[in-house]
Amino acid sequence: MALPAESIIQTQRLSVTQNYLMNFGYLPQSDLETGNLRTDDQLREAIRSLQNYGGIPETGEIDEATQKLMKSPRCGVADKIDPRYKRSRHKRFTIHGQPWPYKNLTWRLVPLSTHFS
Repeated sequence: MALPAESIIQTQRLSVTQNYLMNFGYLPQSDLETGNLRTDDQLREAIRSLQNYGGIPETGEIDEATQKLMKSPRCGVADKIDPRYKRSRHKRFTIHGQPWPYKNLTWRLVPLSTHFS
């Protein structure tokens, strides 16, 4: 019994999405026993978290904006670190409070003083 082409494509999209969400810390890494078994709620929550982090509407669905976000160039560092992961190095500083809410900064150069001491 052959699967319809659309079903195969959806399965592939789901696999790519789950791998992306695992690579960047939105879903826990799968283990050998359970593989990639996820509930729909877990997957939707991970997608919402990604959408929140990316600053796009939180739908919980892989819509066009989410696909664009997932295809955008980025480094390989996870957005979320598993709290069970123990670091061997201690932080030299800690950022307190909320993240900076602005994406566009305004700046200018001012002339240097000619009077140096």
